[in-house]
Amino acid sequence: MRSRNALVLVVALTLGCGDKKADENSPAVNKPIETAEPTLVRVTGIPDENPTELARSYKPLTDYLAEKLGAKVEYVPVTDYGAAVHALAAGKVDFAWLGGFTHVQSRNMTSVVPLVQRDIDRQFYSVFIASKKSAIKNPGDLKGRTFAFGSKSSTSGHLMPRHFLTTVHKIDSDKDFDGKPVFSGAHDATAKMVEEGKVAAGALNKQVWDRLVSEGKIETTKVDVIWTTPPYVDYVWTARREVSEELREKFAQAFLALDPKTAAHQPILDRMGAKKYVRATAADFDSIEAVGKQTGLLK
Repeated sequence: MRSRNALVLVVALTLGCGDKKADENSPAVNKPIETAEPTLVRVTGIPDENPTELARSYKPLTDYLAEKLGAKVEYVPVTDYGAAVHALAAGKVDFAWLGGFTHVQSRNMTSVVPLVQRDIDRQFYSVFIASKKSAIKNPGDLKGRTFAFGSKSSTSGHLMPRHFLTTVHKIDSDKDFDGKPVFSGAHDATAKMVEEGKVAAGALNKQVWDRLVSEGKIETTKVDVIWTTPPYVDYVWTARREVSEELREKFAQAFLALDPKTAAHQPILDRMGAKKYVRATAADFDSIEAVGKQTGLLK
């Protein structure tokens, strides 16, 4: 989200420059390298929504994690998706809320461990929207029209929409639009570009779209949803491998313990757009890695 679910520093990340991925299930990855109890735990997330809003909204989560982990928890803001990946690889953060594609980028760059994800992340969706003035009714009408994705490294705002345009609708995103696609940098920014008529159409995270509509932040008299993608796996809390196995487990258990029936937990779940959290495994993201390679966005 910039999604409702998100956080992460900047370095130019070339998608094809990662090292060969390590097996997240190998002893080398799961070996508890840091054994001392930390006094500070740093978390971040991909900025798929407005960064200022993300910093404010993560306060209930960091307070909750501090209580569960017995350490100070600091949210480290980052400027873009690549910065989140680099922050984790460089050890500037311990845990990062990543999209499926940024998780795959991370594991191709260094050794990371997927921990937990929201129940909705097992079957996630993107929506294609179009300005009503454009008269676009379905994806087949997108040829020859202006179009916006979100961040280049976004799973739901770029990778999967691009994949489905190619495989389902036979549209080449680099050749069939009116000029090259625009990259807005965030889901809410894409929605606003379409609403304001800066582009005829765009693709974004369905969860962000639904929230923008429910909060009255998008005028649905100006924008139509023209298509919803098939499901795919997406967001996941990811740990750098140097974090001890004990701390990783405490972190995972803190999320698994979140219960919508508990008043103190409800604001956290609401902000993260979840009803509950479930375990995540490395194999869950093999399909995203395959799409990344197929589209040429991951080499």
